[in-house]
This record gives sequence, C-alpha cells and structure tokens, in this order.
Amino acid sequence: MAIRHWLDLSSHFSNSKIKAVFSLKSYPTNGIEGRKSFSYENGFNPDQIIIPEQTHSTHVVLKNNSGGVKNTDGIFSSNSKCVCSIQVADCMPIYFVHKKDSVFGLVHVGWRGLVSGIINQCSKLLVEQKYNLAHFQILIGPSIQSCCFEVSEDVIDQFDPKFYEEKGSGKYRVHLQKLAMTHCLESGFIENEITVLSDCTFCEQEKYHSYRRNGKKAGRMIGLLGTK
Repeated sequence: MAIRHWLDLSSHFSNSKIKAVFSLKSYPTNGIEGRKSFSYENGFNPDQIIIPEQTHSTHVVLKNNSGGVKNTDGIFSSNSKCVCSIQVADCMPIYFVHKKDSVFGLVHVGWRGLVSGIINQCSKLLVEQKYNLAHFQILIGPSIQSCCFEVSEDVIDQFDPKFYEEKGSGKYRVHLQKLAMTHCLESGFIENEITVLSDCTFCEQEKYHSYRRNGKKAGRMIGLLGTK
C-alpha cells in the first residue's frame, strides 16, 4: 500500500466538484516549485495557483486569475479553473466551500489575524458578492491546539477569558479553534456546517511541521482548494 503524503479533505464537503488537500511533513513543498508539484500530484493545473503573500493580516480577496497577491491571508475564487493555496506551520488553514456552486476560499488564520477579525472579513466579502452564508461549509484543518498553544501575560488581554485557561507562572493556554468557531457563528455561518479537526501540529511531530516546535527552521504544510 502506497504511503499517502497528504490529507484529502474533500469528503468533508457535500459539493462533489470540490478537491481539498493538505500536505504532510513527508511531502516537500519548498518554494513555488514545491507548491506546483503538490498541485500536479493532486490533479490541479499548476499554472492556475493563486499564492497570497501571507502577513498575518485580515486582508481577504476574491481573485479569479492565477498569480501572487500582496499582503493577503485569504483567497476566494468563483473561477473553477483556479486553485487557492496557503502555507501554514501551526496556524489554522480554514477552507470555505459553497455547497453547490464552484465558489471556494482558503484562509491562513493565526492568532493575530483571528483576534483582529479575519473571519468576519471573509463573511463580509461573500455577502458583498451576494452569496448566502448559509450555503457555505467550513473546515478548520490541522493546527496547534490548546494543549500546546501557550502565551504570556503580554498578549493574553487580546483574548476573551472564555477561550483560555491559566497554566501558572504567567502562562496561558488558548483554544484558538473554539474562538475561530465562535467568530464563524458571529459572522453568520451555520454551526452544523462547520467541521474542526483535532490534529495538533505541535504534538504530532512525525506528521506535521510546527513553527512553535522548530522555530525558523520549521518547514511548511501547503493547503490547496479547487475543483476536480
């Protein structure tokens, strides 16, 4: 049996036209060529990839042609030929998929973008484009969980106390996924259309890269989202 070097997340969505994947640590995804290779392996056209320059911003865009996008952490497209992409190494990869139409988005959500309102920006973008938020399904992919996401007193005030617990010695554990779920609901998405994966990128060191675990030398996982 061949070893699979990525997760196929497509089954989490009812739209049968959608292909959603997430690379594992065992798959080399360095640079543009790595991303193109991963795209090709999954049946996407490597020349149709949209690549955001991720800056932990709240900037999300609708883009219907391939290429790079400056200072952007979320890409949506209504062009079935396009392939949305992001890279992560602890931050949440959040997939948005319309249940019937070829409308989809992929968003890089770290704690800074989360507390600054990037999920609300996603809902605003879709509403501006005249889409009904109830028609979207959301998947929050592998990311650092509350068992390992620890912050100090210098930033804890940016989080609602409902989403963290004190560990002692001025340290706190934050549940980013619960906060992301709350922001999705507050932004108008439907609870039973949201799936949260429990894989912790920090804990599962054989499977995932982790910036918190390995620092600047950490690799990256690539998320891709498009149509079959």
